[in-house]
Amino acid sequence: MPSGACVIRREGKRGSVWSVKFRDATGRQVKERLGPEPQWNRQRAERELGKRLDAVERERWAKPSRETFAAFAEEWRRVWIPARNLKRSTRADYGNTLDRHVIPFLGDMALERIGPEHLDAYVGAKLAEGLSPKTVTNHLATLRLVFATAKRWKRIRENPVDHVDGPRLDEPETTILTEEEVAALIGAFRQLAFEAEPGDAIRFEVVRRMVVVALGTALRRGELLALKWGDVEMLPRRLHVRRSLWRGTETTPKSKAGRRTVAFGLKTAAAFEEQWRASRYNGSDDIVFGHPDLGTPLDPGKVHRCYLKPAMARAGITKPGAWHVLRHTSLTADAACGNPSAYVQAKAGHSSFSITERYIHAAQTVFPDAVDRAEARVFQATSEDVAEVSRSNFAYSERTK
Repeated sequence: MPSGACVIRREGKRGSVWSVKFRDATGRQVKERLGPEPQWNRQRAERELGKRLDAVERERWAKPSRETFAAFAEEWRRVWIPARNLKRSTRADYGNTLDRHVIPFLGDMALERIGPEHLDAYVGAKLAEGLSPKTVTNHLATLRLVFATAKRWKRIRENPVDHVDGPRLDEPETTILTEEEVAALIGAFRQLAFEAEPGDAIRFEVVRRMVVVALGTALRRGELLALKWGDVEMLPRRLHVRRSLWRGTETTPKSKAGRRTVAFGLKTAAAFEEQWRASRYNGSDDIVFGHPDLGTPLDPGKVHRCYLKPAMARAGITKPGAWHVLRHTSLTADAACGNPSAYVQAKAGHSSFSITERYIHAAQTVFPDAVDRAEARVFQATSEDVAEVSRSNFAYSERTK
């Protein structure tokens, strides 16, 4: 029932009288006397109030609104977004989606006239432009929020996104580095550092250690760039993910699950120790992989363009998503080694196990030898049986020649 609409029972000198109170289509408050008891009671008064409210709704929608999608989207950003205490990156994503894509396509249309057919046309147009199905699905998620707010604010009757089927999503295969490619990448960094001028040589070494830590911990790029020495515990070999770097600004991790503690092994510990010894900034509040001269956060674009990309090229690695492939390699290797899926999910900082499942699948397809390693661990006390099976297989192959 709309706010402020109600039935009222008042006691008078001649008995009880029932009334209804509501707002008309213009927003003006109306109070209407229905009649005395026993002709009127609460049940009959509430039915009558429902009729009045239905009439108000019909009158409200009788005259089409001239409000455009662009006008409402601007109001949504001005009123709805600040009330949600959203992360800066989330606000930027909403703004980018609306300004670069949705408003140029739907902005001049009347808000209440936009239907599923217009959104289907939008999906088709964006796919034709080359946007991925995942990106277009994210656009629909933003539109769902905008239209849901419009419905709640009584600007439209129903949410048109509820009647739109998004594009079919093809789950891409997880791209990872092989053991040989990892070794080649680390070697390429050393070669490039040896060949570079002193200033660049130091940066190649910093990024090499970042790559080792990324492969050992599966941290995201922003989490690596924001990591401070106070977050790293060398003796128990664990680190705490408390912050991330986004467009040069320190922010919180992507989700509650993103704030996590990650254990690391000896190779990663050695990279941390090497970085600590080489850095002039190794206080608790200093950034681990900061600018060698200033201690400030590194520019992620420059790190990728000037150091990681050349090293991958030198190593002969052409796989896309340079930083993501390091994270994927780390998590897939964890799954391949038989670590519990809950451990892999916690290490990744995933809020949903469905995201982690891709690494479980990749471990089964990319690491076929994992099954042999797992079986060897289970049956390590009966290794003589393996030799017996090998002899049996040899005898079988001889018989079938």
